[in-house]
Amino acid sequence: MRFLSVALGGLLLGAAFPALAQTAADAPATPRFYVGLGAYSSFYQPIGHPASNGYSSFIQSSSFRLPVQFTAGYHISPRVAVQVGLAYSTGTSQYGQTFVYSTTTPGTPSPSYTMAGTTTQTQTSVSALARYTLTANPAHRLQFDALGGFTLEHGTTDNQGSRTENLQGPPTTTTYDYRLSKNSYLLTGGVEARYRLSRCLELTYDFTVNKALNSPNIYGGNGTANTLTTSQALGLRYRFGR
Repeated sequence: MRFLSVALGGLLLGAAFPALAQTAADAPATPRFYVGLGAYSSFYQPIGHPASNGYSSFIQSSSFRLPVQFTAGYHISPRVAVQVGLAYSTGTSQYGQTFVYSTTTPGTPSPSYTMAGTTTQTQTSVSALARYTLTANPAHRLQFDALGGFTLEHGTTDNQGSRTENLQGPPTTTTYDYRLSKNSYLLTGGVEARYRLSRCLELTYDFTVNKALNSPNIYGGNGTANTLTTSQALGLRYRFGR
């Protein structure tokens, strides 16, 4: 009897191991995390040569600016995800010009002053968005999503240069170095198109509309708190898992 009990227990234990192994092997891998990288463009971070704010009429040269955005997200469910994005760009402009005043005294040199310097603009965009997949069939290569959330825009402008005056007496030169910074807060909504290139890689395009909750310009001159702006991003996304 003792032998039969041991044999029966061994058979039951041996049958349970394959079942446990099959359950573990059949458990699907959920692609909950993803990261992306791409080119970015917006009202705050345009692609191209930045203007030297305040001295745009006499820019001598400027660097080319190409904003880049990094995104990371997490799937709460197969159709709902939350993601954060970080876009960054910087550009430098050289400016300089001499201004000459008219004089009514014959033979007297005209008074003048010369300004020359460098302006560096840096912009950072941080977004926190929810994403809902509109396409019902997840097997389709082309998918469409709705986006909604908030964006923080942080901009700084560093201005360094000198001013040489020749108004009365010997010429005098003064230097200046100052920084301006501003935060803008936006409501963000839009759509995203995704095309699956492989099991884990997607080509993505985002288009969003943003409403500024405060003045959107670092100098406060280009827009009001009700200004609507747009942003776009084109890049690649890698999804972890199957």
